[in-house]
Amino acid sequence: MDNKIEIGKHNRIDRVRWRNEMDSGIVEVVIRSFGAYTILMVINNMLGKQTLSQMTNHDFITAVMMGAIGANLAFDTQVSYWHSFIALLIIGGIGYSTTYLSLKNRGVRKWFSGEPSMFIENGKILESNMKKQKFNMDSLNQSLREKNIFDINEVDYAVLEPDGHLSVMRKNDNSSLFPVELIMDGKVIENNLRDIKLSKEWLEREVRKRGYEIKDVFYCVRGPDGSFAFDYHDDRLRSPIDRER
Repeated sequence: MDNKIEIGKHNRIDRVRWRNEMDSGIVEVVIRSFGAYTILMVINNMLGKQTLSQMTNHDFITAVMMGAIGANLAFDTQVSYWHSFIALLIIGGIGYSTTYLSLKNRGVRKWFSGEPSMFIENGKILESNMKKQKFNMDSLNQSLREKNIFDINEVDYAVLEPDGHLSVMRKNDNSSLFPVELIMDGKVIENNLRDIKLSKEWLEREVRKRGYEIKDVFYCVRGPDGSFAFDYHDDRLRSPIDRER
């Protein structure tokens, strides 16, 4: 009899201990979940407001890693809260650093985010560029259909952008050429100058004619009609964007 009473007491004690552990575990998960959500919101605001459709490679990698670490931080009570917190800060710091460097340096931006790839030029399909981007004709035709183009012969230019979407110019568009970027972030894009048979010296002269130096120019693009659009580092110089012949 005494043994039965003793066993019953032990069972009640075990149930109470189990409930206490459960309650404590639930409270911990709630706290960790709110903490993970708050940290992710703070880091996301630091990284900027890119939409999913605008994500580049390094944005996607950062988001996936932060999501995985945040999920573990929220519900995996076997993992140290501080270890997960530090990991989130490290990944967030890497993401912020790559974004900052990409803003400051076009070479870094090309490395982390990639650059546009021409798939169709003057109506001709560039198979080699498509292979580099692991694109086949089915993928290209599907992307064109999404833009209500069912006949590839209608396309004059098609460019795969760094975020993965396809930009298309039809043959019957009013302009027959794309605008050409000549200066970005104060740096001359010499490859583009060579493509349109112009020199860096010519561009420097054109900028000086307007009373500025290359280093003053944040962005310069030459339109299909030969006009120039300028934007300067110092917004007090001339704003909004100048458009000149």
